[in-house]
Amino acid sequence: MDLYNKKFELRQETPAYWHNKSHDLLVSARTLWKAMQSEKELEINCWATYKMLLGMSFELLFKAHCIGSGTGFNSTHDLVALANTASLSTSKDENKILKVLSEYVIWDGRYPTPKKPEHLKEHWKNQSSLLDDKLDLEKIMPLWRRFSDSFMEHYN
Repeated sequence: MDLYNKKFELRQETPAYWHNKSHDLLVSARTLWKAMQSEKELEINCWATYKMLLGMSFELLFKAHCIGSGTGFNSTHDLVALANTASLSTSKDENKILKVLSEYVIWDGRYPTPKKPEHLKEHWKNQSSLLDDKLDLEKIMPLWRRFSDSFMEHYN
């Protein structure tokens, strides 16, 4: 096996790589969050990108748990399903947040529309049921930290 294949497998099978990339995405979301908060007069408006980065960070964090425990996962962006696959307990309110962030990872952070109009309707309905401040960085950090701390406790 050549060096590239070995490195590929090492990265694919080492949960710390997944956790570190999750943290990188979280730091990127935090950087964007701070820019949006401090530069309001410049009208920096990257809410969809901020939420997509948060969702991607949770996705990799959940997948890091799966890799650490030897649990297989499919290539889904459904954060609620991934949390369940990783055997991470979430509340009903947390599932609402994860469901909304999933849609930002799947399409709303990257495209102007989903593939079908009913997905847009459902996404708007789910998002309107959340108070916007639940996706504020200060409010969502304890949730991310809980899953990260659990990872560090079990797999580091």
